[in-house]
Amino acid sequence: MAQKTSIKIKKFWHAPVASDGGLGTDWTEIQLGQREATVQFNGSDADTNNYKNVLGSVLESSSVKGDKTMNFQIADLTPSVIAALTGGTVTDDANSTNYAAPENENNAIEKSIRFLTDSNVLYSVPRVSLDSYPIINDDDLHYYQVNSVVLLPTKVGVTSYTYDILKLPNETDILTFTLPEQTGAATVNATTHTVAIEVSNGTVVTALVPTIIASLGASISPTSGAAQDYTSPVVYTITSADADTQDWTVTVTVAI
Repeated sequence: MAQKTSIKIKKFWHAPVASDGGLGTDWTEIQLGQREATVQFNGSDADTNNYKNVLGSVLESSSVKGDKTMNFQIADLTPSVIAALTGGTVTDDANSTNYAAPENENNAIEKSIRFLTDSNVLYSVPRVSLDSYPIINDDDLHYYQVNSVVLLPTKVGVTSYTYDILKLPNETDILTFTLPEQTGAATVNATTHTVAIEVSNGTVVTALVPTIIASLGASISPTSGAAQDYTSPVVYTITSADADTQDWTVTVTVAI
């Protein structure tokens, strides 16, 4: 028999699975679009096979762990959000923004998933395989049903899921800020809420892609992994697990 927990959530993120097979880092938050703000994280009993002799006595048994699944619904039909979870393509012109489903809808979409419950428990799932489809009817929202199977990560030492019980849900810090072009570690000042970082000589700073790690359970806007123009300082807003906010100013200089 399956054991199910339906969890009211405050935040939900997805990211590409890390290149080393572990938990992703470039998190995209689905903003206020999650229908009913719930996630079902389901476990199922192990499947046991008994091997018997001709008299019917059990000689040996083997047990296979049951699947874990995670299901959720999103009402944000922004094409880029849907394409990230289902595949497909997005095109934009003067008349509309168009989403086209993938030609092969059996393609496996694998993601890392994070969600924060209303009790400030942050679940992290390094690798899930997603299957999504639209639901449209007369008496409900238009939404996407997203079903997933939790897979074992390919990185050694990484488990299928973890969770953190947040002790500091009001934290709004940038912990690390990195750029591929940097000449050294960024200077992160938690008092002035500033980040200063130098990039190598000749770097064009109009579309640099940062990796930003913030306090556990916090949101980052603009998001980590989104290209930014650092010709002038860029302001990032960190929103804590408990919805406190703090602006941080990031300045990039080019080495002479």
